[in-house]
Amino acid sequence: MRWQSPLRRSFIGAVSTAVALSVGGCGPADAPAPQPQTQEPLQVELNDAFVAVPRTVSAEQQAQLKQKLDGVVSNTGESFYLAIRKSELNQRWFLSAYLKQLFPGAVFYGAASSLGTRVVSFKEQNGKLFVFDVDDRKTTSDIFDPQVLVEAWPIVNDYGPFNNLRGSNSYILVDPTAGLNRFAMVGEAFGQGGVRFEVELNFAQRFRKISDGITFEQVFTGYADVPDPDAPDYLENNLLRNSGTLGVALRRYQEGTGYTPTPLPPREHFFRSEPRLIPNTGLVEQTAAKWNIRPGMKPIKWHITDTVNAVQADPRFKDYDVVGAVKKGVENWNEAFGFKVFEATVGDTVGFADDDKNVIIFDPDASAGFAFADWRTNPNTGEIRGASVYVNALWLEFADGEFSDDAAAAIKAKLKDARKPMRMAWSGFESEHLCELALPPQRDDADARHAKLAKASSAAPTGPLTKKQKVEQYLTHVIVHEVGHTLGLRHNFAGSLVFDGAPDSPRSSSVMEYVYDPDAIYLDKPASYDVKAVRYLYGLSSQLPDELFCTDPDTAVEPYCNRYDRYSDPLGFFYGPTHQLVLELLLYEVLPFPALESAFDYYANATLQWVRAGVPVDQEWAYDIAMAQVRPPLVVPPDAGPGYGAVADDLARRILSRLYLDPDSLREAFTATPGEDSAVNQAVLADIHGILLNVDGIRSFKSRRTMVDILKSMQSLSAYLTLRDARTSLAGSLGSLSGVERAQAEDLLARVDAALSPYYQ
Repeated sequence: MRWQSPLRRSFIGAVSTAVALSVGGCGPADAPAPQPQTQEPLQVELNDAFVAVPRTVSAEQQAQLKQKLDGVVSNTGESFYLAIRKSELNQRWFLSAYLKQLFPGAVFYGAASSLGTRVVSFKEQNGKLFVFDVDDRKTTSDIFDPQVLVEAWPIVNDYGPFNNLRGSNSYILVDPTAGLNRFAMVGEAFGQGGVRFEVELNFAQRFRKISDGITFEQVFTGYADVPDPDAPDYLENNLLRNSGTLGVALRRYQEGTGYTPTPLPPREHFFRSEPRLIPNTGLVEQTAAKWNIRPGMKPIKWHITDTVNAVQADPRFKDYDVVGAVKKGVENWNEAFGFKVFEATVGDTVGFADDDKNVIIFDPDASAGFAFADWRTNPNTGEIRGASVYVNALWLEFADGEFSDDAAAAIKAKLKDARKPMRMAWSGFESEHLCELALPPQRDDADARHAKLAKASSAAPTGPLTKKQKVEQYLTHVIVHEVGHTLGLRHNFAGSLVFDGAPDSPRSSSVMEYVYDPDAIYLDKPASYDVKAVRYLYGLSSQLPDELFCTDPDTAVEPYCNRYDRYSDPLGFFYGPTHQLVLELLLYEVLPFPALESAFDYYANATLQWVRAGVPVDQEWAYDIAMAQVRPPLVVPPDAGPGYGAVADDLARRILSRLYLDPDSLREAFTATPGEDSAVNQAVLADIHGILLNVDGIRSFKSRRTMVDILKSMQSLSAYLTLRDARTSLAGSLGSLSGVERAQAEDLLARVDAALSPYYQ
């Protein structure tokens, strides 16, 4: 899969209202580069806390801009310094950073992502204006209240046109593009410490005054210390180079009127605020993150990027109300509150990184198989100050094909590589998304080769919805899920356990579930759990949700906490039957194993998770489901083909190997190997003993040797006794064998002897 759009599109719509240039390495120079001195007076009024002061960029520097950034950003020759009123230096300000663009990789490498918010103030010293993090979270005691440096901007003292302005002595003039600009690439691919990224060129654009401060953008290019071998896939042949646009905001610090933090309940229904030290106690506290939502409030506005109009105009989607479906994903949350909290409208695309906007970024590039949510919070209180959601046209394309029974394999063919395990950081700002919802073809459990098997396992009626309704409600579900995260709600993967299969049964109690896609179309608005959760979080109810709840960490320890499952009994009605369907297709040679290998892996693991981590009764039931069709002695149906026995032997070996021998990487989330005290131990030993002795005459020596290896791996007394008993039987049968069969039996017996002496490792 290859990048289909040129770099120019990454920056489409960029408006250069002001451009400030800095050339050189990372960090401020000893002195700003000399600038041409204009004789014309500046048309600037020094009457705000922050003022953009125009300056002229030389022809040489403009040429360098064009060369280094390939002309992708409009440059009119305008640029700016930043004047800061001296009386504001000791005030507190929100400093936010948002990674708007990134090349190579764009959204796959972390573009359209908030990097976080700091509370800062300024200090002037030694020709620099230092920016310090002054939030309330780091004070250890009355003695230890550390100052953390965020940035250092060089002060410009010799710019005559500014010095001639009335009131200039009340301001400090700085070059915001010549600061430390400590960019880095961080993530699993680079280790915890990340990789140094040296900025070569950096300039500012789109200076905007807003009601409580300013926003502007920094466009940068530079080089990492470690090459990215995937860069050519995105049309970047220099494996070290990265370019991007960073949105920066400075807004006056304030806390919402009447804002009251919500203490975290015992169960983690909600996202946490940033941790805060309680001075003089050694303790750390966190509250639940939330907006300052209250009755009588002015509704919070969400802007949908106007790129949604291009998707709406696509002839393929002419029958769908795409804009309306997205709006509903935002505004349907109003029902949960009982009053108008959100309103959505289509806005521009240029300003999707602006700190004073909440944005649904609707990407017409249908190649990214995910959606995600971000927010900006007050680090002192956990109050949510703004949010964004990324979604793209591929969700619409998928729904258009999925709900007309068209093959969805074509969708997978156009997907680019999954998101890279790296992200850009700036001056200590870095964060991860609240949620990354994967498109079905991009999920491990939704490979195109077995998607129809999942459908075949469901007999539940889908209701009288039209295709138009299904497609629109599916898109709304994606948006309402992501917006729910920006409200502070975590996933609830137990939501689907309310679905009993009846036509009028709710498919889930929560839109915060990762819902099985045919059920997602019925969850286009907050469900019962969601209503109770947000009403508790926002102080509208004193009662926590009483529905079943589990979230991300629980998926590794509780089999009933699964993503994309369904039914109140997912083992008995969903995973188990589909596993048995896969086995049946193989046993009757409808399809060869390679064609169903991913389906076998997924549904076998899904069934065996109850063997590994369920309560005893579920352990026994799940094991019986897994082995019933292939265990010894095998009962061959009268309509079976000649290869039925060989396939059954192969499948039994694969299932038992997956349970005991296969590496953790093949076992999905649940990796525990059943011990001697497991409820299935006796049944497993009986099956292994039967295969090892070939009680039904269809077991291969490959499978029989594998049974020896499993018994050896168990390292238990019961397994040792089973192995010793099998040795006695095998030795007694040698006299009746001859030729190749005897040779293989002798080899098997030797393998048993080696396993027994010594048995314990």
